[in-house]
Amino acid sequence: MTIQPHPESNLSEIDPEEQGARYWYERYCEQRAETERLKQRVKELEEQFEALNEKVRKLSERTSATSSQPPSSDGPKKPNRDKQKPQRKRGPKYNHPGTTRNGFGWIDHPVLLDVQRCPICGGAVERQSQGTKRQQVAELVPDLVKIWEYERPLYRCPACGWQGHQMLPLGCREGFSYGGRLSSVVGWLGYGGNLSWSKQRYVVESIFRIPMSQGSLAKLHQWFCAALQPAYEQWWGWIQQPGVRCVDETSYRLNGVNHWIWIATAPECCILFFAPTRSSAEVKTLLGEDFAGVLSSDCWSAYGPQSAATKQKCWAHLERELKALTTSRFPENREFAHRVFPIIHTARQAHRDYHQGRLSLTELQALRPIIEAELADVLEHPLKGRWAADSQ
Repeated sequence: MTIQPHPESNLSEIDPEEQGARYWYERYCEQRAETERLKQRVKELEEQFEALNEKVRKLSERTSATSSQPPSSDGPKKPNRDKQKPQRKRGPKYNHPGTTRNGFGWIDHPVLLDVQRCPICGGAVERQSQGTKRQQVAELVPDLVKIWEYERPLYRCPACGWQGHQMLPLGCREGFSYGGRLSSVVGWLGYGGNLSWSKQRYVVESIFRIPMSQGSLAKLHQWFCAALQPAYEQWWGWIQQPGVRCVDETSYRLNGVNHWIWIATAPECCILFFAPTRSSAEVKTLLGEDFAGVLSSDCWSAYGPQSAATKQKCWAHLERELKALTTSRFPENREFAHRVFPIIHTARQAHRDYHQGRLSLTELQALRPIIEAELADVLEHPLKGRWAADSQ
């Protein structure tokens, strides 16, 4: 069988004897370089394909156990009846000491319920020295809110010419028809009870039997917030002092515009900060420019520029990310999670043992360099020259 050259090819016009060995060696080198370039390109495309597949897998298999998304986003799950725990019997435990069984601690109106005649025969009855029953009942009074009218005559001082009225009592505001206690209760209904403005007005008008317009409700909330502002600023200044501060943020829509609520917690208090952005500038506003305490947060980039004596990333976030790596397609990710998990568990168990009295402070401090050295050994000795991107 004879292979005919392509009619458009000029190979028949090339004379190998005239071109010489140098010509063909150069063509060979060009073809070899082109082959190597194509091989490298194929390798890069395969790596990109693997990385994209990994991202698709991570996005499609994300749950609350392997990411920061809430459990409500996992969707409905069919209950596993084989693993269902036996339901605990409702109500308090046997011999449980009741909180109001022995009364409330004070009595406003003692009432004697006396019996004058026998309810059976109508004869006279005698009170016994023993067997008296007592029961305290907390109940709403008919008039929850009372209307006070303060009459303030106009006075004038003939000596200096001063002219004015007496100051209103504490809890009253000039030109405002609602007192401080009522304003505090309505403020709590909004910020503590999470009731809408219409429901707040409904409670005031139906239960308290006090008319209230929406404009008055708005002024009431402004007064409520203004009254709390000095205490809020005092605690805000305190939260910026050295100490352990756990900081987080969440989105909040106001009038259709997305805002952010930042939170800084400590054992003594919790500060909320309403801000328009999720940037690092808000973190510095919340904690101050020169915060010298311990900053505990998730891995959001806004916490990076914040100054702190030391920073602790959230254990729950770290463990969820490591759990996600255990099912990765890349063996480097699986190996990284397999080697880091025991170190984290050792550190957390040492922390628990210290706070439960099973480990002294000296022993805890002696464990720290050992655990840090184990972690450094994992970070500095990857499987194949470097850890995969997710592990890094």
